[in-house]
Amino acid sequence: MRDRPFTGGMKANALSISKGTRKPTLHSSRPRIRHLSRFTMTQPYCFFAHVCFAFDSRSHATPQATANLLIEVEDKAVRAHERHNHVKASTPGNAHSNEVAGEIAMAAAMDYLKGQPEFRAFPAQRFVNFDLIRPTHISIRPPPAKVLSDGSKIWRLAESEADKLRGEPHSIRYPDIEKQLAAHPFLKEMSPHHYELLALCARSTEFEAGQIVLREGEPATGFYLIESGTVVLEGKADDGKTVVIDTISAGEPLGWSWLFPPYLWSFDARATEPCTAICLSGILLRQHRDDDLTLSQELHKRVCEVMVRRLRGARNKLVAHK
Repeated sequence: MRDRPFTGGMKANALSISKGTRKPTLHSSRPRIRHLSRFTMTQPYCFFAHVCFAFDSRSHATPQATANLLIEVEDKAVRAHERHNHVKASTPGNAHSNEVAGEIAMAAAMDYLKGQPEFRAFPAQRFVNFDLIRPTHISIRPPPAKVLSDGSKIWRLAESEADKLRGEPHSIRYPDIEKQLAAHPFLKEMSPHHYELLALCARSTEFEAGQIVLREGEPATGFYLIESGTVVLEGKADDGKTVVIDTISAGEPLGWSWLFPPYLWSFDARATEPCTAICLSGILLRQHRDDDLTLSQELHKRVCEVMVRRLRGARNKLVAHK
């Protein structure tokens, strides 16, 4: 499968809204956010969004209308978001601050689009591209179309400007990663629609022997499905020594912290041998959990089954050591 840029958190996103539902149903698209150098983060976080509107929420390639947006998020909005959620302030430009800025930008775009009468006739909208970009990519910047209360700014872009930022076709499917997901025991017998959605926010990854996969206290930006190799979960004992808590083998999932606020890892995880895995974006999985009830039920059912199995295993170990 071709290499697909990914930061473990934000990525291209597709959103569908159906009339009469309790809230938007989010679907996802290809991971697109790129790592930016530190000096660029002295400027606002800038995101490009290409949004398609249609009468069918599952339509990938036949939108009846489109909108191109540039969204600018100030660092002060990111810090206010972190204070509100009681999360330690992140450094501008790191993965966590990029992810928080992306959440703010996406909410700002949705808020803006809801107020546009030209799109009200369409029951579905889809974010086909959602990319963190350098603001210098926009050659002409008129006054913003909207300024939100947190200082976020939104511009509507002409097609000529949007073409400079759009990085892929509007119709997006990843059959290779869909097959990988379907083959993983954790996702066995899910529906083809769920595989399609998960594939849009997934990538293949590898870990070397001894590599730290997760580090306690850092943002939980991903969820891993181990395909080969083993990973150990580690914690600190009272005397400061490292203790192995559990071992995650091929065919098992790794990392639950993306499910629960404040979305920080509560342990270290280290590969004990070369590993391959599928990594899914934590932020998009949270959006799916909240807005796609069928996918949410499937994921939570499988997570609970694994948690119960591991708790029983931990209990058996404790009993055996008495």
